[in-house]
Amino acid sequence: MRRYQGDPYWLYLKWPGTCRRCGQTIPKERKAFRFKDGSLYCEADPCGPTESRRFEAAAFDEAQYTRDW
Repeated sequence: MRRYQGDPYWLYLKWPGTCRRCGQTIPKERKAFRFKDGSLYCEADPCGPTESRRFEAAAFDEAQYTRDW
């Protein structure tokens, strides 16, 4: 599957952040799912894993539609 520059990704935070879904603080050096607009989702279910699965499903559908796999 093709990856694009603006695709969201998992990263380890250099600074604390706040989860967009549950509102909890994500401590420094913890894993988070980040979108291009800067929104973060913590690694607890249903926050980050749900957003990650949702994005992967949409990317897979797009690849199938455009035959880009």
